[in-house]
Amino acid sequence: MRRVLKWAGAILLVLALIAFCAFLYLIPPFFVAPPETFSAPMAGAPPPVDGIPDPAERAIAARGRYIVMTSGCMGCHFMNGAQGPDLAKYLAGGGLRIESAHGTIVSRNLTSDPETGLARRTDDEVKRVLRSGVFPDAHMVSYTSMPWANFSHWSEEDRHAVVVYLRHLPPVRHAIPDPDHSAAMVEPGVLERAYAGKNYGTDDR
Repeated sequence: MRRVLKWAGAILLVLALIAFCAFLYLIPPFFVAPPETFSAPMAGAPPPVDGIPDPAERAIAARGRYIVMTSGCMGCHFMNGAQGPDLAKYLAGGGLRIESAHGTIVSRNLTSDPETGLARRTDDEVKRVLRSGVFPDAHMVSYTSMPWANFSHWSEEDRHAVVVYLRHLPPVRHAIPDPDHSAAMVEPGVLERAYAGKNYGTDDR
């Protein structure tokens, strides 16, 4: 009886191995679709600038759009929806909260909303953040919270182009809590919580 059970177990193991190999053989490989298929939603998320009537301003905004896309702004300033980043509310912020020894900061709303977005800030205030990480309230954001040093080498023309593009983003009302400058206790798993898909902003419409 014991021998029969051993043979039955061996046969089941072989059948399971054959089934698994067949499964691996039959599933379509990932490379049958071009990489552009996977990146298309993110690549198409930045609103176009075709609707800007002034050709000169449109060209500047197009340059800003390119810089914003290639600099990875969406990596932090996204807004989470029910199933991940809400690409229709581009750069509305609130999807990332960083807790560090420098305090707690939530990714800002970069849309043109007059109450919760960049419309409250002057061009010079926005450029100063990009140039040196200094916010309108005179505090300097930590490089670990915003890699502003990566943008500090931009030319003034590039910074101006980015601001022009951001001014043309569709407004999204999405209030972001002010930074908490008190030191935060950094615990294991804090990064995972930051990217857990929670919307840390309010008044999103």
